[in-house]
Amino acid sequence: MHWPSPRRALVIAVVSTLVGCSTHALPTTAPGTRDNPLRLMVTSSALPLVIDAASAYPDSQFSLEVRTGDYRQAVAALRRGEAHLVVSTHLDAADAASLWAAPIADDAIALITHLSNPITSLTAAQLRQVYQGQVTDWRALGGEALPLRVISREDGAGIRAEFEQAVMGTRRTTGTALTAASTDGVLSLVRETPGALGYISLAAVDSSVRVLAIEGVIPSLMTLADRSYPLRSTVFVIGLAEPEGAARAFIGWLQSPEGQDALKRHHKPVLSP
Repeated sequence: MHWPSPRRALVIAVVSTLVGCSTHALPTTAPGTRDNPLRLMVTSSALPLVIDAASAYPDSQFSLEVRTGDYRQAVAALRRGEAHLVVSTHLDAADAASLWAAPIADDAIALITHLSNPITSLTAAQLRQVYQGQVTDWRALGGEALPLRVISREDGAGIRAEFEQAVMGTRRTTGTALTAASTDGVLSLVRETPGALGYISLAAVDSSVRVLAIEGVIPSLMTLADRSYPLRSTVFVIGLAEPEGAARAFIGWLQSPEGQDALKRHHKPVLSP
């Protein structure tokens, strides 16, 4: 699959999901050429960033092959040698100690509900109670008498780890939550379920769902920049070791003013303004 863009300077192949990856080891030569593409494992929350980067990268000889999966699968594939790099909105502390990683953008976790829901804002305490299963009807939150259907990402998803760290602490997400295996899965469930509440990357928000304010603050690039929105995350590029050659040049471009400018449609740059 290719994203059509007559000005796009590199070739991308999106290859099914991580579950279907081949098991052969990657070449030892530096990746990035058309004959030896840079193989990225990308979590679904980070995919909009990769698309933006791919559309803007100026090296016409550079090539990417992109596979998607959750964070746990992606890091496992990296360690097995099935990917050169991982791009994710999450980095486990244990992985941070044993892998190379670099921040490339800031993101927000957006809480979304059905367009018909009159509720526009939740407190962090209310959100915690909902995801613990202590609140099961929107009426308890000031809304209509409507069953509240909690939507969570699957165990192993990076955005779930970020959400639980920021909201739940040591508390567990209710076992009655509906589980979605991707950002698109969460969006689909929320669109189709009037009482649903789910979370996705800010970069994936569209007009088909209502975005809720948390503690009175709507997630946006502006509220990320001024740090007023409480549910923030960082997008990392992760490798077994510091990349070299074309891969290093690509990451360097992502962190450069030009690269950061290319990402700011969906993400807050990590560079100071």
